[in-house]
Amino acid sequence: MLQHYYHGEVASLHCLSPPSLPFSSHYHSSMITMTPSPFHFPAAAATHQPIQEVLPVVGNASAVSGSADDACQMAEEEERRRRRMISNRESARRSRMRKQRQLSELRGQVLHLRDANRCLLDELNHAMRGCSDVHCQNARLKKERAELETKLEHLMQAQRHHTSTSSSGSEP
Repeated sequence: MLQHYYHGEVASLHCLSPPSLPFSSHYHSSMITMTPSPFHFPAAAATHQPIQEVLPVVGNASAVSGSADDACQMAEEEERRRRRMISNRESARRSRMRKQRQLSELRGQVLHLRDANRCLLDELNHAMRGCSDVHCQNARLKKERAELETKLEHLMQAQRHHTSTSSSGSEP
């Protein structure tokens, strides 16, 4: 069993291939521009004669009734075809409306996500600036600490030197 995908709908079909592109585009474009018209019997409509008189008589009444049945079946088939065409048009209209609704929802989501993205980028830039400021302050504090340690070392050496000279001067 083959499944035939046609305009978003799935139909179970046996050995049926999709229509060719030229046929499909012609068929759909003519479906859109066509207006439904009631079925007319060409010969009977022109002469306003009953169908039995227009159809050829082969020799017995069964041929006439068979032809009348064929004409009735053709009229029913044409009516089914017309209803199916109207139903297909309505289905296509609903499908277009659904697609428009989905597109407008997607556009709304795009706008929302762009705004959210912009806010996140602003937060990221703010955090990166803060991080850069902290790194600069860290570097400044490390330099200041190194300078203070150097001063402290010099002071301690001077004090040791001062203590060692004062203790060696008092011993004679």
